[in-house]
Amino acid sequence: MFLNWPCVEGRDLTYSQAKQVVDYTNPSSLHSAFLSVNADTLLSFIVNLQDPESAAQSHRNLLPAAVSAGCIKRFIPAEYANNIARFPVPPSSETDKLQFREHVVRTCRENEIEYALVCNGVIMDFFIPRGRKRYFADLPPEFPPILLIDIPVATETDTDRPWVDVLGNPADKISLTLADDIAAGVVRFLQSPRGSWDEITYFSGDRVSWEEVGEILERVLEREVERRYTALEGLKREVREARGSGDAVRIECAELREAFGNGSEVLPVNAECFEGVGTTRFEDVVRMYYGNR
Repeated sequence: MFLNWPCVEGRDLTYSQAKQVVDYTNPSSLHSAFLSVNADTLLSFIVNLQDPESAAQSHRNLLPAAVSAGCIKRFIPAEYANNIARFPVPPSSETDKLQFREHVVRTCRENEIEYALVCNGVIMDFFIPRGRKRYFADLPPEFPPILLIDIPVATETDTDRPWVDVLGNPADKISLTLADDIAAGVVRFLQSPRGSWDEITYFSGDRVSWEEVGEILERVLEREVERRYTALEGLKREVREARGSGDAVRIECAELREAFGNGSEVLPVNAECFEGVGTTRFEDVVRMYYGNR
């Protein structure tokens, strides 16, 4: 856990920080960490794709510990999701998000803690090849390579040629944001005056349709890229069939495909406070990791 607290140097407000090892399963350990310094802002980045239940419990322990310490005045939970105003219900693999979101709203309002749910669309880092991600573990090996999570490398055989799923409306501009850019955006967001945060705040690094992703791949790989189209009704059918199978991995894949094609990743314009924050184009990420192959 990193703890930050404000301090005044001359006329400038700066932030000090400390790192502490805590047990997220132990509320008293978290409580002690908050009390050790006068931390006034809590940012949660807890994520565990292989054990979402554990991550959910960690979130549930974190906020009460911060409230009981009495020093936290601002809170950003680990939402970093899609357009939750229009699509509030998350996939079944993230069902706790909805309940915890409601808990955050209730707890923060009761304790006069300013909070914001930051929505950035799809995190670009998931498209980085296996073994090269900086902040996220690779998805389990049984997870199929959907949506360019593993972009096929160009080969001499047609069966291995690159492809892209075009899900839902081909013209929808999906919001994609690199994790480093999310961090820069959050830093800018923290500089906003107290009381100015919107409950739901949108920040997109780039906006690209799945059709355009195919065009980007063709430019980077310098070869033809197959498009595989699935309309929204087809995505909904995949979800129904997956749920009927009872296969947890199949269900998660189907629900992700639906989320990436139902318009939920098409975000409103960025909040004004993010104006001037530099972001990375999706094409630059693809070129960095898949160019010259």
